[in-house]
Amino acid sequence: MSFADLAIVGAGPVGLAAAYEARRLGLSAVLLEARRPVASLEGFPARMTFFSEARKIEVGGVPLATVGAKPCREEALAYYRALAERLPFPVLTRARVERVEGSFGAMRVVYQGPEGAGEVWARATVVATGYFFNPRRLGVPGEELPFVQYGYRDALDHWLERVLVVGGSNSAVEAALDLMRAGARVTLVHRGEGVRSGVKYWLRPDFENRVREGAIEALYRHRVVAFEPGRALLQGPEGERTLAIDRAVVLIGYRADDAVLWASGVRYRGDAPEFSEHFETSVPGLFVVGSAGYGSATGSVFIENGREHARIAVTEVARRLS
Repeated sequence: MSFADLAIVGAGPVGLAAAYEARRLGLSAVLLEARRPVASLEGFPARMTFFSEARKIEVGGVPLATVGAKPCREEALAYYRALAERLPFPVLTRARVERVEGSFGAMRVVYQGPEGAGEVWARATVVATGYFFNPRRLGVPGEELPFVQYGYRDALDHWLERVLVVGGSNSAVEAALDLMRAGARVTLVHRGEGVRSGVKYWLRPDFENRVREGAIEALYRHRVVAFEPGRALLQGPEGERTLAIDRAVVLIGYRADDAVLWASGVRYRGDAPEFSEHFETSVPGLFVVGSAGYGSATGSVFIENGREHARIAVTEVARRLS
């Protein structure tokens, strides 16, 4: 058992931002991470480049050096993990937090670790659990089949495969382009009239040109109604159709990974927790930062503004402790 001013649940970029803010303000802290620091980045496509410039995802005033104009997955992984190693606080890995008990001043954080149950005591708790490990599901028959996956690791693994990409946002469009360039035969299915209006300005023309030349097939106003071995059943404007596929990559967004908040008795409005201007939930002393506090509206929260949530929340903790 350990005691600190602040317990931080989640060691992704926003959790690390909270830890570095705590260090700056002279608070002691403990980080609890269910996997490894920034484990979500491990699951990103191997050659992924961030949409954001390096300066917008930096933490603790430490520069993020990049070879190109924007950081790639490997650069970000190395950067954030170096930050985790440099912290003067304990970082408990493989510590899956189950619930937080108590209120501001005396909070018990209960977790399961490699050696069984454990606990951390803190004066306040910040939850920064993100969303990457909680993808939205289609909810259709057959989605548990092994060829259906939510996200993908390396497009080169799918050379010459018939790949169905489901979704119409940035991640789906980028995946379709990446897979096509790796030699896959790609069909993108989206229920809208076209890809979403928020698709990045440099991705949209590239994708539309690939569709126009026939390198990618786009089926708009279609949705998947079931998967069966070797095929997807679709519903479109002209009725049902069957698409023979080797792989389905489903990228329809994520939902906040907020099981800790539910288990801790936080009050919700709809599918998102209520919180104050300082990101404090209805449980005094329990704060939520980053996308963990936004239910299904995770598309509005990024590392850039999640860092600001962390700064505001930890500053409020420091003010009250002083």
